[in-house]
Amino acid sequence: MNINIISASISDYPMIQNMARFYVYDLSRECGFISSDWALPPDGLYESFDFKDYFQDADKRAFLIRVDQEIAGFVLINQSGLFAETTWNMGEFFVLAKFQNKGIGMQIATHVWNMHSGQWEVSVIPENKNAANFWRRVISEYSCGAYAESLQHVDYDSDQPLRIVFQLQA
Repeated sequence: MNINIISASISDYPMIQNMARFYVYDLSRECGFISSDWALPPDGLYESFDFKDYFQDADKRAFLIRVDQEIAGFVLINQSGLFAETTWNMGEFFVLAKFQNKGIGMQIATHVWNMHSGQWEVSVIPENKNAANFWRRVISEYSCGAYAESLQHVDYDSDQPLRIVFQLQA
């Protein structure tokens, strides 16, 4: 299996927005009862935040995940964290279902951290237990156990103001 991370351009924006519907669907499995925002819309199509700023802002980056010749997900990183010392924040990280549980996520996260050194932050909604376990395992292995984990209040989500926040050095 040939796994690559590719810098995304504005022409990839529609594809990432379309994949984001599946991202929200995946999140709804564990976070779907936090608020009515997670309910399936009347048209049957999950909505997502608009990620266009990841293609326009200098402090944000968008990447596509490719496995062999197939797009397998996306990674969106930014330089806005909860802590002043944060250099990079894992904004959004999504691997399509058929590629999950195959070690692809770990390889991609490792590659992204190696490409962008500095103090990293990864935050997870506490109800998203699969993501919390994934990040705890991947970050612990990458950092040889040298990371911090805390529960923090955020001001950008009134329905779920808590986040598990991982901090690591890359």
